[in-house]
Amino acid sequence: MKNRILRFFSVLCAMTVALSCLTLSGANADEPVGKMSAVYAYVLNDYLYNYGALHTESAGDTIRFEDTVPNGVVHSEVINFDANDNPYLVIFLADAANTIASCHVWKFNEETEEAERIAVLDVNYSLFEDGQVGAFSMGFNNEKRYIIYRIFEDNALYYEEYYTAIEGDAFMYVNTPAVTGDIGVMDFGNNYLHPNVDVSSYNANVGSFFDDLKNAAADSVTYEDIAERLKDEDEAQIEAVLKYAVNFTDFDIADYATMDEYRSALNVEPRGDRFYLISEAYSLGNEIYYIRFSTDRSYYNYALLRRSDDAENGYQILKVRTDCIPLSDRELKQIKTDYDRNTLLYKKAKGSLKLLKESKYSEDEPEPKATPVIQIEKKFSSGLRLPVICIGGGIAVALLTVLWVYLYGDNE
Repeated sequence: MKNRILRFFSVLCAMTVALSCLTLSGANADEPVGKMSAVYAYVLNDYLYNYGALHTESAGDTIRFEDTVPNGVVHSEVINFDANDNPYLVIFLADAANTIASCHVWKFNEETEEAERIAVLDVNYSLFEDGQVGAFSMGFNNEKRYIIYRIFEDNALYYEEYYTAIEGDAFMYVNTPAVTGDIGVMDFGNNYLHPNVDVSSYNANVGSFFDDLKNAAADSVTYEDIAERLKDEDEAQIEAVLKYAVNFTDFDIADYATMDEYRSALNVEPRGDRFYLISEAYSLGNEIYYIRFSTDRSYYNYALLRRSDDAENGYQILKVRTDCIPLSDRELKQIKTDYDRNTLLYKKAKGSLKLLKESKYSEDEPEPKATPVIQIEKKFSSGLRLPVICIGGGIAVALLTVLWVYLYGDNE
């Protein structure tokens, strides 16, 4: 009898502790990595649009002001200053209009799901005297990351400042922190600017980082990619719509109040871009599909389509963005909710899209079927996790105490 009771209490305690652990670790796939990457990509896109990307012909070249005044983003990186869940976006740039070298730091606000600039470090290099040099670098130790600004006079260190971010706020150190190393970003005087990072090939490094942000947003999507399971006739039907959709730069049915306005906006002249192929396709439910596709000009394009018997070629165009930042998982779910309420949507098609059981590009030998993913709805908000964990732990301790008292009393 004692053994049965012991097993019962052990299982109960294990279940209670497991519930606490699951409550702690459960999180959405896009919370907040995908959305944060998309938001940071939009911030960087604005900088590139306003300033361009600073570049030199070869790595290590110095820009002399008698040739040109430097302008553009020098370097950008996501840095986790304080081991926070949300790292920070750091952008180094040269502003020719104001003769300024700058470092800007942005954070992701989880409540508003927007980026906020928390620090601007501007240095007007035109005020430097001959022999004075300013320099930006990124420092680090085992625990933290830093932005370092230094001034040199006649090659000797004259002044330095250290900055970091803690829980979303930027701070400057009064005393020099214990930095174990640093990596130079750029140095500058009153007649030159020298990038310490490689900005050759039209600053391919910034371009690659920008693509990384876009890819992180795109990869956060948790819907099943059905692109390779589309039947040939369905794929051809979607492609016919996309060949017309490439004529739009930014189109959204939500921008129109009446059906006449919407239909009029669909009449656009060809821009010369050519559709290339469908890269990903996702069914969002209610016969709304998110299609990512490439053109002869850009890999990053998408369209949201409504499958309808009333639409030309079988699909109504809801939204199109070309040469753009892909939607993250969180954005995609929100936009689906918004479109479900839009009164301009055509009636959805009768029946569902019939998909192939396996990819039509599979080899003769079928691949092992993937383990099915079980979607578990998150019932606890982040604010309730800690109380639930404490309650679960308390119950487990109480059960163990009762078990110990019972076993001790029985032995006596």
